[in-house]
Amino acid sequence: MPSSQPAVRPVLAALLAALVIASSVLVSGSATALPGAQAAPAESPSAPPVPDDDAPVTMDLVSLTPTSLAPGGTLRAEVEVTNASSAPLTDLDLELRTRTSRVTDREALASWQAEAGPDVEGPALATASGTPPASLAPGESTTLVVEATAEELGYSEETYYWGTRRISLTVAADDEPLAGLRTFAVWRPDGAEETITQSTLLPVSEADAASAVLAPEEHAASAEQGRLAALRALAAREDVDWWLDPALMDPPTLPEPEPEAAGGEEAEGSSAAPSLRPDPASTAIADELDAAVGERTVLAAPYAGADLVSLRESGAMLLEGAARDAADGVWEARGISPRAQVLGVPGAEADAEALEDMIEVGATAAVVPSSSLRPDPSSTVTPSSVGVYESSRTEGAQLSVLAPDPVLSEEFSLLTGDSDAEQTRQRLLAETATIASEYSSAPRHLLISPSAAADLDPAAAGAVLDAFAEAPWIESGRTSTLLDTADQQSWTTDPGADGEEPYALGRLQAEDVHPSGPSDGSWRVLEETTEAQLLDPAVLEDLEGTWRRLDALGAAMEDDAPLDAARREILSATSLAWRGDPGTPASRAQDAAERADALQDRIQVVPASGYNVVSDTAAVPITITNGLDTPITVKVTVTSDRPLVQVGEPAVVTVPAHGQTNASVDVEAVANGSVTLTTTLTTEDDRQLTDPVDVPLTVNPSWENWTTLLLVIAMGLLVVVGVARARRTGSSSRAPAIRGPEDPEELARTGRSTLDTSVPERTWTERARHRGGDAADGPATAPDPDDAPDHDPDDTPEEDPR
Repeated sequence: MPSSQPAVRPVLAALLAALVIASSVLVSGSATALPGAQAAPAESPSAPPVPDDDAPVTMDLVSLTPTSLAPGGTLRAEVEVTNASSAPLTDLDLELRTRTSRVTDREALASWQAEAGPDVEGPALATASGTPPASLAPGESTTLVVEATAEELGYSEETYYWGTRRISLTVAADDEPLAGLRTFAVWRPDGAEETITQSTLLPVSEADAASAVLAPEEHAASAEQGRLAALRALAAREDVDWWLDPALMDPPTLPEPEPEAAGGEEAEGSSAAPSLRPDPASTAIADELDAAVGERTVLAAPYAGADLVSLRESGAMLLEGAARDAADGVWEARGISPRAQVLGVPGAEADAEALEDMIEVGATAAVVPSSSLRPDPSSTVTPSSVGVYESSRTEGAQLSVLAPDPVLSEEFSLLTGDSDAEQTRQRLLAETATIASEYSSAPRHLLISPSAAADLDPAAAGAVLDAFAEAPWIESGRTSTLLDTADQQSWTTDPGADGEEPYALGRLQAEDVHPSGPSDGSWRVLEETTEAQLLDPAVLEDLEGTWRRLDALGAAMEDDAPLDAARREILSATSLAWRGDPGTPASRAQDAAERADALQDRIQVVPASGYNVVSDTAAVPITITNGLDTPITVKVTVTSDRPLVQVGEPAVVTVPAHGQTNASVDVEAVANGSVTLTTTLTTEDDRQLTDPVDVPLTVNPSWENWTTLLLVIAMGLLVVVGVARARRTGSSSRAPAIRGPEDPEELARTGRSTLDTSVPERTWTERARHRGGDAADGPATAPDPDDAPDHDPDDTPEEDPR
């Protein structure tokens, strides 16, 4: 029945293709189903051929439209032709030819594109339209246009014959073919429904995470109109997912450039420390990325590209933890939740041990070329780019594996400013159409992930992404869908299965992981794994020591922003990019150590010439200066080299920025002698900040004790002598006070009441006379009352009742 023929022909075609492939494998070891496959492939299966140096002309494909050719459409090609010879070219023409058979083998695409000579097989279907120039002088260029209708091309309109077709464009002069260019068109008759889902995972990272610190001018230029500017433009597209280095969203704090005086010279006479600010170029990039996150999938790369495996192997756990903490801080500050923590491995280094190392350092997903996870990368049906690796080292551990197509990823990496972007565009369209037209009833989801080192041109890459959006056989997807498939393990490993589960790599064991690389026009499994060149453990040890010093400084500082530059340089020195380049990490380790020295030298203990302790206890003053731009809190720890003194508890003080503070440490003397006090500044948790400073101390506590004792004894002796002398020369009772009448003359003259001293004076004179007589005559006798001087009874002196 005629209606049954469409159902039978695909089956016959599939059987025929399988027989052709099987026979070719038996005979030659590789499938060569199409005539064009007989040509020698390019060194890279993805790159267009490089013309010979002696080629008379060079050809650059300017455009080839439409993206998808349908019945009734017209294929139009524009080629820029440059005369590379030394003679003028006349009667130029551009010829178009095609092969009507559909390409079903992806290796045939590489072989076809690799051919660079003129195509003279069969008559040209179309020639240049318009009026080409009559002559093209050496070095001059012109654009030639050729068009052909779908009917002229002669492709079958049966829906199951849709797919990639080969196109050749040949330049001729004076009817002599000079050079040729091979490209592709996609024929899509009405009614064709086969599709694939495609995601683009864009590495969003800087080639050197410390460029803002080490080369600020170059970094600013790159952000303005260089590689970073191109990355910003491409990352802003909604149809790409990000494999994001969090360092790109963490602008380092750097000193502001010093102002320039007239004539371009730096201003002089300013001793103030330069103020700090986040790097403006880095801040602009971070803010743009933050605003553009949207609904896209974000996968987390290690901070500054840190080689976590090298850090773990060398035992640099402090740096490994620092890289994790820095990344976590960025994600939290920016409010981003990465879908997975992802590490990558090159195809040539891929093996089970590499994946086991990723599991040990905490990765939750790995990016591995799909060619390293398939026993035959050139098999007729391309699976989805996802699987799950089951660990053989850690029981129960699993690792989601994203397996981007290596050919598609390599082709996308060629979309640079100096490449033939249109040829690459057509190759990508041809590859995806060939994959979509493979005989598979199960849905498939392919991942493209260009190299992080590629300097992608946003216009060229954007044109390819726009073409993907136009292509009716491509549906845009998200990388998170692949990870969801891995988490749920909801897949099929049968390409002919019906249903919604995607055809995927499935569960992977250690024996399923192999090294792979480009070979003979395609990506193939390699016999041996290329050994990974890990970072030098000695350099990592030096970097970790410097980081430990910076960490201590940061704990003491109120604001640790001045440490940003040194910290960024250290982490950038651990980047995976420096594998095989030991010089760069070593150089940065030395530079970072010098930065740390300069910062630590700004904190000083000002030594005294010496101290003398003459008492049992004393407070020893210690002067601390701080030359940093932020206050610091330090613990002043003092020790003695001899047990002649006991040192009190360390003092904790805060020293202002660009200031000084005196700290007092109690010292208790135990015995006489000389000791050396060693003063060290530490953080509050006892991490050393400065080198020890030694100061001599002389201890004489008994000098004060003996002096005091002697003074007490001397004063006691003075008191005893005074008392003894008083007893020897003085009386035992006090002289009585006297009373008497007022002196009337003094009272009348001055008005003051004054004792009439005449009576007391006579009384004391009389007493003295009597005592003198008694002493001369013999023992004293009682005086005769009749001998007493006559006086009024009221004139007799009385003792002061006091």
